Amino acid sequence: MKNITYILLLILGVTFLNSCSKDDRGVDQIEGSNNLAVFNDYTFGLKALADGSEYEYQFEVKVTGPSMKNLTSDITITLASNEASTASEGQHYRLPEKTITLTKSNNYLGLVDITVLTAGNTPPIEGTAAFDAYSNPVLLLDIVSAEGDASVISTGKAANISLNITAPNPFEGIYDVEMRYFHPTASGSHPSMGSDFDSDDPYGGIRISQKEWVAVTGTKCELGFAVWGDTDLCWIKVNGNDVLENGGYGISFEVDDTWEYDVKLGNPFDASQVSYYDPETRVISMYYHYSGAGGDRIFWEIFTPTFK
Repeated sequence: MKNITYILLLILGVTFLNSCSKDDRGVDQIEGSNNLAVFNDYTFGLKALADGSEYEYQFEVKVTGPSMKNLTSDITITLASNEASTASEGQHYRLPEKTITLTKSNNYLGLVDITVLTAGNTPPIEGTAAFDAYSNPVLLLDIVSAEGDASVISTGKAANISLNITAPNPFEGIYDVEMRYFHPTASGSHPSMGSDFDSDDPYGGIRISQKEWVAVTGTKCELGFAVWGDTDLCWIKVNGNDVLENGGYGISFEVDDTWEYDVKLGNPFDASQVSYYDPETRVISMYYHYSGAGGDRIFWEIFTPTFK
């Protein structure tokens, strides 16, 4: 029994020594392998509003690998655009420096400066066929060389940098607002009155005010809803791909869930009153309604921009 025990211990001991020996050789091989000059991130987007401005960003490059502790010399990396890029230097972006020096004192970390150019790069208006076919320009950036120590080589993998240039929202700003609010059971006239209807006698009179449209996307804005703008919001989107018979652009309309009624576009008593944006005058005409006790609450709301 003791002999069997000794034999088992001997086998385990040899196995352990062989294992250690193989691990040691593996460590030696890893420590002798190359270090890599790499990007800290390989896929990211840079945002810019197409207002003619230039937007400056930085991203990280570094050296990483198993034998970095043996590095002492500076490492100079060289960058170049991959030919598969859809972004053009000088048109969509600028790289002020294409060579970056990484030093031991800075743990072989460095920053690449890039400037996104927006002048002349405004995307098509949202909601058009041209917009549907549009893609943001993409810079595929390579580290083409790493010099200074033979153990450091370039990664061979390009960084995918999307230049996310968005169009300014042409509808954002302050509007003069003329509102007519027709209530079926309160004072004033109502469209259900037929020939007796007086459009200039709405409930509460013709309401004159101002509203601010805040951009959400290139064509969608957020603003206060009807006469309850202090507590409820709505969103209006102009669809440049929906050209109406009057030459205006169609509009979509969404009211916040905080509003308990189902709000619909149009005037149920006059099918000709369709909400639209007039591209010549830039006036936005809104006709909408919702049903409550006693009948439909109907709104005519005309927005005239105060900005150019």
